[in-house]
Amino acid sequence: MIKQLIYKDWYLNRKLLAIYIGGGIFALSILSLGQWQFFMGSIIFITMLVALGNHQLSTTMINERKEQTLAFVMSLPVSPADYAMAKFLSNMVLFFIPWSFLVTITALVILLTSLPDGLLAFALLVCVLVAVNHCICWAVTMCTETEGSFLIVMIGLNCLLNPALYALASSPEIGGFTRGDIFVWTSTATIILACEIIAILLLLFGTLYFRSRKKVFF
Repeated sequence: MIKQLIYKDWYLNRKLLAIYIGGGIFALSILSLGQWQFFMGSIIFITMLVALGNHQLSTTMINERKEQTLAFVMSLPVSPADYAMAKFLSNMVLFFIPWSFLVTITALVILLTSLPDGLLAFALLVCVLVAVNHCICWAVTMCTETEGSFLIVMIGLNCLLNPALYALASSPEIGGFTRGDIFVWTSTATIILACEIIAILLLLFGTLYFRSRKKVFF
């Protein structure tokens, strides 16, 4: 039954995944064409990554309550822990597989085109930061299961994304190498990446543990 719930979410999001992956590839394809194309492509790419995560959360969890789909799920032989595991697996696969694909393409575009190789460290940290934002939204949605809290957190994180990008770009250990032709990975980048990965793991497994302990679906 858990597999069926996962397949349902994958099926409902198949067209959205195609749209956002296509948008991300288009954004990456214009990065090396010029200065304004680089900035426009960067904005489109980050937008596609953010929307990829937020839209699927709205489809797979928020809409289940708004459209009364959860009532049907509750009638199935599925426990709250099974439901939590299904939502964990479906949302993580739906986000991290396309995310990994787009991050890999990003690295190849930077290394194989006229873009400076020094940009790679900054780009990787930004992509992982977007993944952290997605995990925060997923955790809040799983714990509160309300559209209002999801929207507040989503808007807040999107507003904080620009200051975070500015801080990374302004750091001599990160942004100072973005125009160089050599890829440089510093100790500061390692610390930031480690903090991002730890945050993702704590959010995912902490939320899964909390949600699995609930005895009811709401």
